[in-house]
Amino acid sequence: MDENSAFNQLAAPLTLLPGSVAQDLLQQLNNVIHYQPVIGIMGKTGAGKSSLCNALFRSTVSAVSHTCACTREPQRFTLQAGERQVTLIDLPGVGESPERDEEYQTLYQRIWPELDLVLWLIKADDRALTPDCDFYFRMLSPGSTGRDKVLFVLAQADKIEPSQEWNGLLNQPSEQQLKHLEEKQRVVSSLFRGPSLPVITVSTATGWHLPELVGTLFRSLPARASSAVSSVIRPQYCTQEIEDQARQDFGDTVSDVMTQTLSEMCLPAAVTTVVSTVINTVVSVARSVWRFFF
Repeated sequence: MDENSAFNQLAAPLTLLPGSVAQDLLQQLNNVIHYQPVIGIMGKTGAGKSSLCNALFRSTVSAVSHTCACTREPQRFTLQAGERQVTLIDLPGVGESPERDEEYQTLYQRIWPELDLVLWLIKADDRALTPDCDFYFRMLSPGSTGRDKVLFVLAQADKIEPSQEWNGLLNQPSEQQLKHLEEKQRVVSSLFRGPSLPVITVSTATGWHLPELVGTLFRSLPARASSAVSSVIRPQYCTQEIEDQARQDFGDTVSDVMTQTLSEMCLPAAVTTVVSTVINTVVSVARSVWRFFF
């Protein structure tokens, strides 16, 4: 079966509805299938934003420099897998100067509404968190729904002191390093007043905890975005659990879109009696043919 055949299967139950209603729903379903998620990557210069993106996604998304700030302007990168696209926005680093932060704040506030999720990177051994905190609270007021989009990532965990104790053979921190990393997680959570999403610790250079980050990323994405993102994640991190969640999310999104669309229509009584059956059938088919879309 190809994608066209899968879409025809998805459309078949809609023949029970009036033609104009079916056409509206077909357009909505097409929008769900071709939804293009947008993920923002932000943090101080040197936090490892580009390196993390290169480690997580199938194609190289940005040049990496260890000596200078690579990202001065927002850079958009389109990751494509078949017909599916995901946009990454590599945002300028915070904390370079008060003047730049003011400029970046305006920029971020303009871009924020289009983002499905934001990965905010902080170096695990960075003790100067005031610029990140100030920027976060200036940009996102208390109670702002925008905070629900932020997933804090403590990067470069292998550099936490005592860095010489990192166990290269087992690829994991020593007991003392792990203690310091857990303390840093608590500090970040406290400083940012208990962010809605968990604080994740990773080492991009060694790959430590990258699978855990990917799992958290997928649990944090809105349902509409997870299927397309699953198609561009590196295969070693796209586990069966993640695929199952993306498939479930796809069905949930189809259900929500159909329910919302039909609720806004004035349908004849004879049609409303079959609406629930049609929705349930389309959702069941959507999950069964998910693989042919993504």
